[in-house]
Amino acid sequence: MWHGLDIISGIMLVNLFTASIVSMAADTQNSEAESQELLRDMSQVRTLCENKDLEGLEKLATELERKWFTKSKERYGHMMLEICCNFRSWDFKDEEQLELEKIYARLALERSYKLQENDKIPIEVEFKLLRHIQQSVQYLKDAVKSEDWPNRRSTMAKLYFHTWHRLEKTIDPKWDPNETLLSWPRPSGGVRIWFSGMSPKAIKDPKVRAEYKAALEEFWHKVEWYNEQRRLRTMKKRFLPKLQKHLLQLYSGPLFDSKKLETVALQKDLEKYVDDKYTRESILSSVKRRLLEETEQKQKK
Repeated sequence: MWHGLDIISGIMLVNLFTASIVSMAADTQNSEAESQELLRDMSQVRTLCENKDLEGLEKLATELERKWFTKSKERYGHMMLEICCNFRSWDFKDEEQLELEKIYARLALERSYKLQENDKIPIEVEFKLLRHIQQSVQYLKDAVKSEDWPNRRSTMAKLYFHTWHRLEKTIDPKWDPNETLLSWPRPSGGVRIWFSGMSPKAIKDPKVRAEYKAALEEFWHKVEWYNEQRRLRTMKKRFLPKLQKHLLQLYSGPLFDSKKLETVALQKDLEKYVDDKYTRESILSSVKRRLLEETEQKQKK
């Protein structure tokens, strides 16, 4: 019996013998070709940035946004993140670049917001895109004076809520980091020559082969689930504190100094956009906790 941490090493060792377990060669080739195409498109983006061609970058960004949304949602997310990072990091001597950064980030997040779970952009990419829709304190102070401020804030906040909720519902509370994972399945029927993770094709008996193949698929599904749950918890530790901070600032008007939480407004928007009661309570309590932490830190200074 192998523990979760031990199994990774074992998997790496037997990968030499399990080439047949991966996707079919044709699918792999298509995926590789698409990856290379994505890299070429990203290279075009960087070339325009090096030439300080903001107009050309905006035009290309629009074309690439449409192209990759129809080709691959996963690669679409990475393409949009690349575009937003370049709008932010290069100096075009034009304030419009920061507005374009936010426009494309919001577009990608809104697109993902409307898709089914298994078709959304990667959740880690969503978290990174959220950094690109952040508004400055001065912007918030000016925006709060307008009559439609509650709606504008609500529209921004729903994207935070969506990604937070998505993470919470994907995390399985049954996951145990100390759980002993399944051992490698072994063929039945008296198969004499056998090694961990071997291909079902090596088994002649069709019935034994089918049973072993099903057991092997179940094993890999278990390993994939285990590793995914570990990854999600790592993301939660990494990204949620930043999300708490941004939401606290967004709901601490009119000064937006994170010293006072507009609890009623936050609760109202949570009820508007988050169906799950547990997630609503989790977000509200986390932001309140963040307020206490911010207050304590400021008092110590």
